[in-house]
Amino acid sequence: MNDLTEKSTDVKRVFTGRALTIDSVSIEMPNGRKSTREIVRHRGAAVILGQRPDGKFVLVRQYRKSIEQTLLEMVAGGLEEGEAPEACARREMEEESGYRVLSLEPIAVTVPCPGYSEERHYHYYAKIAQEPMEQRPDFDENLEPVIMSAEEINAAIDSGQIIDGKSITIWLLWQRQHFRLR
Repeated sequence: MNDLTEKSTDVKRVFTGRALTIDSVSIEMPNGRKSTREIVRHRGAAVILGQRPDGKFVLVRQYRKSIEQTLLEMVAGGLEEGEAPEACARREMEEESGYRVLSLEPIAVTVPCPGYSEERHYHYYAKIAQEPMEQRPDFDENLEPVIMSAEEINAAIDSGQIIDGKSITIWLLWQRQHFRLR
């Protein structure tokens, strides 16, 4: 097996924002060719599939400016500086949906866009309380909880109502784990 590792020869920070930064990285490939990679630097995010005792799942509807569309998504949010993914998962579920996490199980870690981003998604299955408390979204979040059955989630994916990659990923991973255990 060949070593495909690219050696970084120079890094220039081209953008620094609130949620991410972008670096332009000069690289040398194993065969000696030189090129440039633009890399989005992101702390990562927790993605949570929350299920109430009645078997229903809690998702959120949220407007996404980047695609000018309101999406139906699993609860998710970015890790704060130094925050553990599990702590982020608990915090985001309570902030975005109002539901308290009773237990949390890791599902997987995925890399959604490795061609240009180092971001990792930490996927969790959460057993949550039956009734919500008050939502506490971030000051710049505009979202609403949506309660759905497994059948409704499958139908929403099949119909294109759910198009968010992290939501489809966690749903498929959870179904594989859940049904393998039975």
